[in-house]
Amino acid sequence: MVDIIIKIPSDKVDDFRTGFLKVYPNESGETDLIWIKIFIRQKLIDIYKTGKTMIAREEMYIEIDEEIID
Repeated sequence: MVDIIIKIPSDKVDDFRTGFLKVYPNESGETDLIWIKIFIRQKLIDIYKTGKTMIAREEMYIEIDEEIID
């Protein structure tokens, strides 16, 4: 397992939280910092899924017969 750590200086956490929650309000019932962690995790999974889909499309081989019609 690999840990990815994002560090926000202690004196900037409140400012970050305020800006983040303005755009993505916490309606999860979790603490704000847990909500931010959940949100970031889901966005990373969404990006991963998009990338895997793009790769699958690029690797898909389609045979085209240019002489199918005389």
